[in-house]
Amino acid sequence: MFKTILVGTDGSAGAEAAIQYAVWLARRLQARLIVIHVTDIRILEGPLLADVAGAVGAQPYPAMLAQVKEFQSGRATEILEAATESCQKQNVPCETVHETGSLVHTMLECEQRADLVVLGQRGEHAQWHRDMLGSLVERIVRGSTKPCLVVPEKYRIPQKVLIAHDGSVESTKALKLGLNLATTLKTGVTLVTACQSEQADMSARILQDAHELALARDIKPRAQLVHDNAENAILHEAAAAEADLIVMGAYGRTRIREWILGSTTSHVLRKATVPVLLARGL
Repeated sequence: MFKTILVGTDGSAGAEAAIQYAVWLARRLQARLIVIHVTDIRILEGPLLADVAGAVGAQPYPAMLAQVKEFQSGRATEILEAATESCQKQNVPCETVHETGSLVHTMLECEQRADLVVLGQRGEHAQWHRDMLGSLVERIVRGSTKPCLVVPEKYRIPQKVLIAHDGSVESTKALKLGLNLATTLKTGVTLVTACQSEQADMSARILQDAHELALARDIKPRAQLVHDNAENAILHEAAAAEADLIVMGAYGRTRIREWILGSTTSHVLRKATVPVLLARGL
């Protein structure tokens, strides 16, 4: 399933939860774990730092740059050492990587080494925008070609999985991935298909097909056909089923092009209080 897991960390509470989920998955799936911290190149860029130094009347730019580089290097070491310690406590070997560059571009380059990317829903500045998905996280998810697991700050071991299915290619990938995970992790399963009244018959057949696929894998799921839009149906049923993990396709039927994240996916990522696993490219 997933042989190599990449998890990004910035030392925040959200990143710590991401590491906990990544370590748990790596242990259960016997996967290799890579922990990466990216120092934002903008912090070290000459014009920005020079302007800051001049504005506050600080020491000359070259001396300030050296101190900032030293601070960022030390911070990266502390963050990655803490991640390594978390891995060691669970007897999960990990590789740590420190890169300097654009966070989004660096993560998208490094993900080529992995089968799954794990990210905190909100990063180190979450206290200023708790109702928003971290902008960098959303950009990474939009540009990624790998399955992405986006997790909230609170860690809890998944016991119940909700799988959203609308019959599309991406949601079929999510269905298969979710069932595989449920089998491996021995979790309960809820299947959800949302529909409008004029699509009820077709949606019911889609849900029935998913239900039969689950039964064929010796999984007895709870199946729900919900007359509502997809984002409301997913979030409501996740709460009703007390799901600890939502599995869904990265895009739905309404996508315009692959670079644009589906509106349903984006809404669920922003509002979910449990991890969301986006299936793609499997």
